[in-house]
Amino acid sequence: MAKVALLIGVSEYEPGFTPLPATIKDVNAMQRVLLHPEIGGFDDVTLLVNPQQHEMAVAIETLFDGRQKDDLLLLFFSGHGIKDEGGKLFFAACNTRKTDKGVLVKATIVPASFVHEVMSNSRSRREVVILDCCFSGAFAEGMSAKDNGFVDIRNQLGGEGRAVLTSSTSTQFAFEQQGADTSTYTRYIVEGLETGAADRDEDGWISVDELHEYATKAVQEATPAMKPEIYAIKEGYKINLAKAPIDDPKLKYRREVDYWIESGNGEISFTGRAALEGLQEELELAPEETAAIEIKVLAPIEVYKKKLKRYELAFRNEIKLGFPPSDKTRANLKRLQQALGLRDEDIALIEAPIIAEQPLTTPPVIVNPLPPQNSNFINYVVACIIGVIGVVIGGTLVYVFRPIFTPPITENFCANKEPYNLDDRISSGEEILLKQDTNPDKKAGVQAFLNGDCNTAIDKFNSSRKVNSTDPETLIYLNNARARLKSYRLKIAVSVPIGKNPNVAKEILRGVAQVQDEVNNSGDINRKALEVAIANDDNDPSEAVQLATRFGKDASILAVVGHNSSNASLSAASVYQKAGLVMMSPTSFAQNLTSVGNYIFRTAPNVKSIADSVSNYAIKIAGKTNFLICVDYQGIDNLSFNNEFVKAINAAGGQINSTECDISARDFNPSTIISQAVRSGANALVLGLYIDKIKQGLAVAQSNQGQLTVFGSPTLLTDETLKQGRGINGLIISAPWYPAAFPNNIFPQKAQKLWGATVNWRTATAYDATLAIIAGLQRTNKRDELQKVLHNPDFSVDGATGKIQFLASGDRKNNDIFLVKVQQKPGTDKYEFIPIIP
Repeated sequence: MAKVALLIGVSEYEPGFTPLPATIKDVNAMQRVLLHPEIGGFDDVTLLVNPQQHEMAVAIETLFDGRQKDDLLLLFFSGHGIKDEGGKLFFAACNTRKTDKGVLVKATIVPASFVHEVMSNSRSRREVVILDCCFSGAFAEGMSAKDNGFVDIRNQLGGEGRAVLTSSTSTQFAFEQQGADTSTYTRYIVEGLETGAADRDEDGWISVDELHEYATKAVQEATPAMKPEIYAIKEGYKINLAKAPIDDPKLKYRREVDYWIESGNGEISFTGRAALEGLQEELELAPEETAAIEIKVLAPIEVYKKKLKRYELAFRNEIKLGFPPSDKTRANLKRLQQALGLRDEDIALIEAPIIAEQPLTTPPVIVNPLPPQNSNFINYVVACIIGVIGVVIGGTLVYVFRPIFTPPITENFCANKEPYNLDDRISSGEEILLKQDTNPDKKAGVQAFLNGDCNTAIDKFNSSRKVNSTDPETLIYLNNARARLKSYRLKIAVSVPIGKNPNVAKEILRGVAQVQDEVNNSGDINRKALEVAIANDDNDPSEAVQLATRFGKDASILAVVGHNSSNASLSAASVYQKAGLVMMSPTSFAQNLTSVGNYIFRTAPNVKSIADSVSNYAIKIAGKTNFLICVDYQGIDNLSFNNEFVKAINAAGGQINSTECDISARDFNPSTIISQAVRSGANALVLGLYIDKIKQGLAVAQSNQGQLTVFGSPTLLTDETLKQGRGINGLIISAPWYPAAFPNNIFPQKAQKLWGATVNWRTATAYDATLAIIAGLQRTNKRDELQKVLHNPDFSVDGATGKIQFLASGDRKNNDIFLVKVQQKPGTDKYEFIPIIP
């Protein structure tokens, strides 16, 4: 049995390619640990630095040729990986070049397919490839067994030991840290081998999967947007690469430091420090030795913190020049984010508190119409004059540009009057936000509300409801006008993506409007009517933060229902937490949403519960074993979706297909992806979609043409899905609510009566979010006390999705998930959602 390695590092390139000086240090570091007799113990390690294309290809073929079954062969490459328009991967040599038109000269590059071929022709059944290059994950798309005319990875590769470790996915760039001795990924590969820390089961051997786990954890601590991958066939996961010391006191201390850092979210707690001091004495380690170990373990986290600081400084400097940032500034900041390897989630958490510090943007000038010419017109004119004079005396010019309107007093005017800022994305009834649901009566109602004439507003909104009973904005404004006629009222807000996703916005607003209507028609809240302010955030994190800032400063708003997307919710959450204002999201799934603080709640399930439910059904009942996961990597909740599904599928006994499916990728081709997945053994497809990417996700389902059983997140439970027709027949979707799941609950009947139409899960979870807030307001109308009431173990209220109670985290207790299936209606060309009975 021989252990042979080929290490290729390419640092120098022809014009058009960026030099990569760290690659030479990468191969030197790898050679050091592989040749070390107490670590790698390799018999032969060949170093190939800056080879020509032909030289590289010959060396790779030589590595795999003429080997025996038990030989361990390792190929390491650090350099430029190039992905062409067809998705194929190539490795660049030092003479790789492009034509004058920017087209690669194929004779100067080494195709990944060539490497696959020579690996497949080798007799060795212990083959390991480690790739530290851009798009390295694309290499696994062509993994196959020895060519016997047909490749069925799942059934035909028993005994075939092959593993590929990659620094990035098939669509990612790899990251090279400036000023570092080695590139990011290789640094932690070497560290895991050299220190023995990658020996996770402490058996004295470092296997391929253990090395991947160690390197991935360290890489993502330093550069969270970077996603190392492992692709292994059968025994490939358990190929032992290196030895690790069993009783080394330094390694024991390092493992204990790892434990306390993980438990302390990147820092060592007081308890952890006490435990480490005791272990230091027990192991008889010098203080300088333990300090060096701690510095080493904390290094990735410190790198990450520096990147956050770098982005924060750049963002602060940019908004000093102009706020909100221009499109060009946003593009530059995005480029910086990508260079630093930070996720959208990281950026949102950096920007949110900074944006909250900025002055609110000034709405455009709106000229309000004069009120009716009645006996109080003189009062109106005097009030306007006083308002202008007050602005001048106060020295504040902002109100000169903001339309302020204080209505005159008549017998029809509201008991509670306030000035309005029009076109500011917020309305209690003074302007129409749902522009597509406009009619003459609604316009007249809004004008009357603006003028302070609540009786006329009520009459007009009622008339508008007869024309369009499904419009939730009209019902909310109607109840707001009724509330204004009373002496006392309580106010909450709801933030939805009206401009970006009007249908989703209306689904959420219907749940809020239904609760408000029930409350105001059944005795109010301790004799106080409920008023609801509607806000349009467009699912935009920056807009969500600005709205959250305004809500936080408006003492009359006691809680907020929202936001829709996890991107918006996560960005705004820290602002609500700082303001001490309850935010109750009905639709955000991101796993870490409620970890922001004790003022953040949700009635939607978190993504872990969705993943567990779907995976158990798919594997244990539907009998699926190999899953292609398609997500939008630009969506925070989709990243959570991917991570939690990987865990859930593995835990239930399934496996993840190696095909990369990022529906936000520029070269996204659903037909190609499905073909690759089927060829590599997939029999199930999981769609995790951001709300804006439904069309792209459904394109994958349609391209599937029944080859894979398709499972989807609750995002797909919309009328838009049903309109896709035959292409999505059989699609199975998870949902937090479906009428048949709650046969004795009267919510669906009440909704049908109120709206004249059926509602979906977003309406149900928004209904429950609003209902929970109202139940809390029954006990207190103080912001700081409201969150305590909601957290109280004895708090509960019966909602559309069952009993509503909250965990200490702010998530729902016992938040069940239901499955529905798209099925063709018998005798028609229409489709419907049918509940699946386990």
